[in-house]
Amino acid sequence: MKEISQISALERRVAHLEARIHNRRWAAVEEMGDYLVGAQVPGDYCEFGLYRGHTFQYAARLLSPALPAMRFIGFDSFEGLPAPAGIDSVNGYTSNFSEGEFAVSLDDVKRTVAAAGMDMSKVAFVKGWFNETLNDKTARDIGMTHVAAAWIDCDLYESTVPVLEFLTSRVSEGSILLFDDWRVFRNRPDRGQQLACREWLERNPGLELRELFSFGHHGLAFSVLKR
Repeated sequence: MKEISQISALERRVAHLEARIHNRRWAAVEEMGDYLVGAQVPGDYCEFGLYRGHTFQYAARLLSPALPAMRFIGFDSFEGLPAPAGIDSVNGYTSNFSEGEFAVSLDDVKRTVAAAGMDMSKVAFVKGWFNETLNDKTARDIGMTHVAAAWIDCDLYESTVPVLEFLTSRVSEGSILLFDDWRVFRNRPDRGQQLACREWLERNPGLELRELFSFGHHGLAFSVLKR
């Protein structure tokens, strides 16, 4: 029995290491954690676009011991992506995104987070389309005033716009924004998250973003500078 238990433990460690090697997002979570410990930025960790919740649970599990006051808040429609339209579907090009893609139920995500051993009293989820749920009422309802880190994984321009508007008054000097889909839409500056971010900064000249690190072929992380 002891040998079987040891083999099972070894298999779990190997599975974890394989997932860690192949999941560049987890490496980005670790870089984010290193940064936040030194930056000492107040606020919660927010993730916009959860899919199965693996990045969310890893961030919660990694950051919680080092930042005990931090809460972990996940935002998602839990119905997948909206239909790409307008700027997200110019001449039918949607960067391979489609309506309903990445749909996973809220219960499934909760199970993923709970199975990781996370203290669920520090976790909250907000279900709904971003243009309907990201507002002051939602922030009051969940008691959210400051955001230390935001993982923005909503793929489309139209979905990123309300996320950034929601964050405007809630980020602090040094907050970190991680755009999971910065280089999709062929890395064009006039599409997707790059366009949404540029327009947001133009509307908010008191904010500036300073590049921190890349992750994978798609992601880019920035820290917030307030002028």
